[in-house]
Amino acid sequence: MFSVTRLVSLAAAATVAMIVQIPATAAHAAPPAGGGFSGVAGDFNGDGRDDIVTFTRGSSADVYVALSTGSGFSGTGWKWHDYFAAGTETPLVGDFNGDGRDDIATFTRGAAADVYVALSTGSRFVGTGVKWHNYFAAGTETPAVGDFNGDGRDDIATFTRGSSADVYVALSTGHSFSGTGWKWHNYFAAGSEIPAVGDFNGDGRDDIATFTRGSSADVYVALSTGSSFSGTGWKWHNYFAVGTELPSVGDFNNDGRDDIVTFTRGSSADVYVALSTGSSFSGTGWKWHDWFAVGSEIPGTGDFTGDGRADIATFTRGSAADVYVARSTGGTFLGTGWKWHNYFAVGSEIPQPGILW
Repeated sequence: MFSVTRLVSLAAAATVAMIVQIPATAAHAAPPAGGGFSGVAGDFNGDGRDDIVTFTRGSSADVYVALSTGSGFSGTGWKWHDYFAAGTETPLVGDFNGDGRDDIATFTRGAAADVYVALSTGSRFVGTGVKWHNYFAAGTETPAVGDFNGDGRDDIATFTRGSSADVYVALSTGHSFSGTGWKWHNYFAAGSEIPAVGDFNGDGRDDIATFTRGSSADVYVALSTGSSFSGTGWKWHNYFAVGTELPSVGDFNNDGRDDIVTFTRGSSADVYVALSTGSSFSGTGWKWHDWFAVGSEIPGTGDFTGDGRADIATFTRGSAADVYVARSTGGTFLGTGWKWHNYFAVGSEIPQPGILW
């Protein structure tokens, strides 16, 4: 099921380009088992507004970007790379060299477990992808991106999950990810829990969270010390992201601390937020939107207007390939969701931001 019919204001619709993106290949690989994809956007041209990217993967392995104007995503989606994240690789976004522009990384996983990076110039991702690590996120481990030591460069983490539940980090040097990957936690995000990354206490270092979901719906956080994730993981919420809901993170009230959000999707399509106090996520989770990311749409978060508050986006994909945004006011997500692009992330392409599990 894709998006249902929505009312979109003529003013907002006028901001959406009517030229159609050249469709990518019709053959797309599904997300890899256990891999997961980040729900957080990137600012690829360094203008302070988060943009959107889509990966065709498969044999074409094209990468398209649509830049944010603050009220829409511009143009038809320009091809920023013509061979990156091939096959079933896991692509993620981060500023790996600390220049203020977000780049792209891809994890081959499996037995090879290579990590490649293509840096942003502001108008494209350069090169064929340089290998920044030759053994990280092996097998079906779940990779993630964050600035774990607070040096302004995004690093990489991997969650083994299952019964071992180890967490490894490789820090960015600006041109590679250093070492073999140090174990920063020896029991976090066990079993099939969903891990996430964010700066939950506002100290400038990204931390880790895990969502148990199901009937317990607990949320645990381990804070970064700059060289490890501290403690056994403290419970920061005891009922959030229930069942098969899709959780993500973002600073929705612009207080410098990342908060948590969950999308029920399906026919209810509710969105709940719990704000960070620096030591917990407050309340039972407030409903910030009652009709967003319907059915099987792919939601995500990013500051698309550049006002310091994270907003939410949803991708219908399929043949419609619409992209809707609801802006944060600091206490709710505004309106019914404005269409910011009318042809992006076609078929089963992998958009970022986009939560896929």
